Amino acid sequence: MNPESCILNPYFARTVTVMQLLIILGFLFGVMSAFFFALYMLPQKLGKVDHTTYLWSMGVGVMCTALLAYMLTGCPHASTWPQRGLALICGLVWGLGTLAFAAAIQRIGLALATPFKNTTGIIGTLVGLLIFQEYRVTNPWMVLSGSILIVAAAIIIGRTGRADTPRQSSAAGIGFALLAAACYASYLYPMKIVVKEIGYWEFTPWMGAGILITATIAVLTRRDGVRAFRNYPPRVLASALLGGVAWTVALLSLAASMNLIGLSISWSLAQLNTVPAVFFGILLFHEVHAPTHWRTLTLGLVAAIVGTILLGFAK
Repeated sequence: MNPESCILNPYFARTVTVMQLLIILGFLFGVMSAFFFALYMLPQKLGKVDHTTYLWSMGVGVMCTALLAYMLTGCPHASTWPQRGLALICGLVWGLGTLAFAAAIQRIGLALATPFKNTTGIIGTLVGLLIFQEYRVTNPWMVLSGSILIVAAAIIIGRTGRADTPRQSSAAGIGFALLAAACYASYLYPMKIVVKEIGYWEFTPWMGAGILITATIAVLTRRDGVRAFRNYPPRVLASALLGGVAWTVALLSLAASMNLIGLSISWSLAQLNTVPAVFFGILLFHEVHAPTHWRTLTLGLVAAIVGTILLGFAK
């Protein structure tokens, strides 16, 4: 359609404007999910909570937040038991990934663990482009290039990570972070299918139930069991609940972004959580000495920005 026909057709012009606004909104939701995905593990580091206790407390926060959102939206009831079971499995797998991620943070720090975990970005992009055929509505080369740059930014920035634990823990920490990446990538496909059919308001409580099941099994099978909760004051456990709130906000934002701009782009945007995670690592935990690594940090930041711009032009 030529420009003159667009001008002469006000309905078409309004439709294009609405589409552009929805794409912008989708990008904003994607960036919002990145910020909250960087935020939800902070209480564990600040409170020095062991990963099983943290995951259980966080799981309670996820369930409370998800159920509140579910009730506020009128308690939609469109799911079948197989769909609920798939959502439950997503929670089980995610819980396993978060146990691995928390173990990685304890060994190599937040600033270094996050970039290795975020290598899952490439897998998510390929799932969106190939399995869900999003290459038909996006520029696949720009999406793939943008995703690669964002993952590269994560790896570049991650090289600055100065672990706050002995060096011999590094190999195990990286292994746990890569295990978390594999778990996070594996729940993505069933999540996309179920959310598309029943919506994320109904999906999230069932996924939260799966997280709690994984966390409960982890708590009950450890040596000290539930007695470990006595090692932490109530305020620390309450902060872990807030971690669950942050994660639920991140997941709902990601799901909204997927609906608006597709999985391949939104999942890549979510991997931008490396940037705030490293910022927190520098500011709060002194895991990165910024004056020493400013060139590497700048290079990683530029790669992340260029990757995001490419994702913007891909839609």
